[in-house]
Amino acid sequence: MFVLAVIYENCTGCHLCELACSFKHHGVFDLSLSRITILTKPEIQTSVQVYCLQCHDAACERVCPVDAISRDMKGAYVIDYGRCIGCRECAYACPFGAISFEVEARPIKCDLCGGEPECVAVCPHDAIIYMEEKKASRELKKAKAAGVAYGLYGGKETSEHPRKKAEEAVEYLMELVRKSRELDV
Repeated sequence: MFVLAVIYENCTGCHLCELACSFKHHGVFDLSLSRITILTKPEIQTSVQVYCLQCHDAACERVCPVDAISRDMKGAYVIDYGRCIGCRECAYACPFGAISFEVEARPIKCDLCGGEPECVAVCPHDAIIYMEEKKASRELKKAKAAGVAYGLYGGKETSEHPRKKAEEAVEYLMELVRKSRELDV
């Protein structure tokens, strides 16, 4: 099983993950449409990622009156927009504030990009990583021993993303923009 692991102290608050997410899901660079949110406290130089933790016993799934939220074969909780009535019960139930809403009252939550998280692909400082659960646990224990803040969240089995440097992350986003211009959208 692969999981998202977060090393909070590596986050610089650059928002590349938010931009890549909104582009992946909506085809535009719009922070309000991202499934991940970066909260930054400049006075203490800290940024924290807020997104769906793929809880083992997800409150959002339990409270949905029309069963529009379910765990897919890859381990992510996904929303069936054909069933969703926009009641916002999932957002109220999420203890982490990880579900937001589009203008059309459609919920927005992390779906792990079908097993290829864009936020991981573009993070220039490896603040968000996607790896095998046992390996992630070992790495995060090392981080904890060094006094680094971290988090470990559920996921699925898949291959891990290669590390990317800041220049590679920016080039990746620029490539997405170039590809979008080639499409007849």
